[in-house]
Amino acid sequence: MMMDMRVRTPLSALLLIACVVAAATPAVAHPPWNPYDNTRFAPITSFGPKVGIELVTKGTNDPVTGAPIGPTLTSPLKIVTAPGLTGHIFIVDQVGKLWVVRLSDNHRTLYHDLSARLVTLGVCGPDTFDERGFLGLAFHPNFDGQKAGPGRGLFYTYTSERRDSGVANIATPGTTAANSDHHNVIIEWRAANLGSATAPGITFSKELIRINWPQFNHDGGDMAFGPDALLYISTGDGGGADDADGQEFVTAPPHKAVCGSEPIFGHQDNGNGQKLNTPLGKILRIDVNSTSPGKPYGVPSDNPFVRTPGAVPEIYALGHRNPYRFSFDRKTGDLYVGDVGQNDIEEVDLVTKGGNSGWNCKEGTLFFYINGSVPDDGFADPSPNRPERTGDCRSGPRPFRDPIAQHDTHHEGHSVIGGYVYHGKAVPALRGKYVFADFSLLFKFPRGPHDYGRLLSINAGAGSGLRAISELIVLPGGSVSLAVLGIGQDAHGEIYIGGNVSGLPDSRNTGVVVRIVEAPEADDNGQGDDD
Repeated sequence: MMMDMRVRTPLSALLLIACVVAAATPAVAHPPWNPYDNTRFAPITSFGPKVGIELVTKGTNDPVTGAPIGPTLTSPLKIVTAPGLTGHIFIVDQVGKLWVVRLSDNHRTLYHDLSARLVTLGVCGPDTFDERGFLGLAFHPNFDGQKAGPGRGLFYTYTSERRDSGVANIATPGTTAANSDHHNVIIEWRAANLGSATAPGITFSKELIRINWPQFNHDGGDMAFGPDALLYISTGDGGGADDADGQEFVTAPPHKAVCGSEPIFGHQDNGNGQKLNTPLGKILRIDVNSTSPGKPYGVPSDNPFVRTPGAVPEIYALGHRNPYRFSFDRKTGDLYVGDVGQNDIEEVDLVTKGGNSGWNCKEGTLFFYINGSVPDDGFADPSPNRPERTGDCRSGPRPFRDPIAQHDTHHEGHSVIGGYVYHGKAVPALRGKYVFADFSLLFKFPRGPHDYGRLLSINAGAGSGLRAISELIVLPGGSVSLAVLGIGQDAHGEIYIGGNVSGLPDSRNTGVVVRIVEAPEADDNGQGDDD
């Protein structure tokens, strides 16, 4: 999912709540700084506004053994709504469960089970770190059938599946069915009973996309329909580190050794993110209402590289490392992408058609130098265009577009979690804000202390240049006390946070979803305090 393996540093991961679940102890807002990184390019120095959180749903475990009681919520990565079911939210659980919650009484029901399709989760064995799984969900804009045309009952999932479970239909240079770690797959499903959350009558419709993935990580995994009614899909650079071949990197089951090691492969010179001949490191855009020759979906004729020789025509934007979560502002249509960084910068991008966010030539506003290119390899540097980076990293027809916000990896977090522009009524202080998060200040692969997730915000709206990040003050206690895994928004514009205590797809941990609400105590100026 959003997490991430980084060279010479711990792995990243996910997030979530605290003081809502059985009176958790207050979080430590700033644990010891990471010893692997002594550079601080983008500190967070602003705090506020004050908000509260209220429990929506959580998993249930035996208080003595810790074992889950029945099918339970484990690792909630994404929260979405479906047209026609505005009184419900749907929760993507990494372990393969799709849950639906009725908001009138917070009753949770299993809507669909995809767990049998997934690869074996746990890079180092059961209940350990993994970025694969059930990662994405999107409902067709005409899911409720209220408009003329196709889409009634259709929804789409993004899952990590065995490499021998099908045949890839978009090529990834250097990666084949024989050497890949897994396949990432987009499937169309049909629900027959639209008004029923408990007996939806779901059937398989068709498989849209299947991609060979070289490593277990950097899967991207998000999907959403844009204001143009086209389906947008985020893909990571293929995994490993640096978006470059050669370094030793951890392997994962079921097709490779548990917690083993092999050289990174499947990454082209100057990175997959900069190459138009691969779907990796991109935002893709397809039309699910039509077909193109040889494809079970349509390729929009105005996709930016549809007429570029050798380019993957589905590409909408490029230059991404691991765009784990993205969203459209429901009023303006602006596309916000949270792109997980490597060793220095976590970034939020405002993505446009044909835009190049720079990876792996850049990490945030800085220039990135891959392992072996300079003495302090695998890190970013403010110096532009050193002679070590040539080719795609030179100025050319696809100039780099810098992020609108960035914060330090290690010092301020480990993995940015893309969020939403707030359009609700419950928290007036968040109006005009893009609310996002970071997985955790601390993480140690394949498990370790990681319950230091952070809720963040910036001013929303068009424009370039870096915007100041402010950490939300979550009352009581000041901050959340879990790993943040995902963010969602309901039909009324309110924002939800998903996560668990471990940040792992660990059956012994209980997943939680909370809603951001107004702070339980008055905030004098509505903005919190700046330090």
